[in-house]
Amino acid sequence: MIGSSAADSRTPVYGCSIADVSGRSISVYDWKKAYNRDTLRQKKGMIPTTEARDNMAQLKIYAKPSNLYRYRPLGLKALRELKALTDGFIYCPAYSVMNDPMEGLHRLSARFAENPGSEKSRDRVQAAMDTMGIASMSEVYDHEPMWAHYADQFAGMCIQYNLARLIKGLDRDIAITRMMYSEIEPVLLKDSSTSIDRARLCLSSKTVRWASEREWRLFKIDQGEASYGLEKAVTKIFLGSRVTPEDEALAREAGKTIGVPVARMEIDAYSISFKETRRFLLRKRPLQKAST
Repeated sequence: MIGSSAADSRTPVYGCSIADVSGRSISVYDWKKAYNRDTLRQKKGMIPTTEARDNMAQLKIYAKPSNLYRYRPLGLKALRELKALTDGFIYCPAYSVMNDPMEGLHRLSARFAENPGSEKSRDRVQAAMDTMGIASMSEVYDHEPMWAHYADQFAGMCIQYNLARLIKGLDRDIAITRMMYSEIEPVLLKDSSTSIDRARLCLSSKTVRWASEREWRLFKIDQGEASYGLEKAVTKIFLGSRVTPEDEALAREAGKTIGVPVARMEIDAYSISFKETRRFLLRKRPLQKAST
């Protein structure tokens, strides 16, 4: 887990977790089996003992964003997207519908490939990837290419989520991870990682050409709705400069329903900003008597 030590790395009883792309998770049901397996591997020197692990350095990430943003289309998909906001969920589709054909590509380490059971292990990883649901988010809301690619060419919206509230509201089997950008595809090692962890690793890396998106991903074990319940995770709605009057009215109604402000993009030369429009009641001016 990112920001967790060995002593507190288990998923909390409420909320999801922010996970390292190579993090390992063990259910209570499989704990005894994993314990026996790890004990045998420790005797063979394949993994470090508890004492050795306590003396190892720890990988921690302390800087986490306060908010994450999700670019979404409107238009023909407006009712579907706005229903997700008012009903309190994020839809997680299959990775195969994403726009990068390199999604999920990986290779086995030489040691892993030599293992007689490597093909079966790889099939299990592929099966986990095929059934897994993914939702992409970003650290930024004012990224012009993402407005063009993911928000219907500036006619859609961008949703602001408070990360702490989102984590608290999501189920414990959901993990959120920061993407890694590299010139080398993910490598699966011959270790004690589960098929789900390996699938998440394969789907947590992209080439460096995507780095400007500053992406985070929400992983669900299966595809469908990831509900954050009654947590007020959504804190603002940004609308693109090309949003239609009809879609703007629908988005503002949704914002009113969940009690969050709605801001529309304004373009000034090569810069963009967002302005919250407020409606004021017009006061009637008293009639003035005609001068004689």
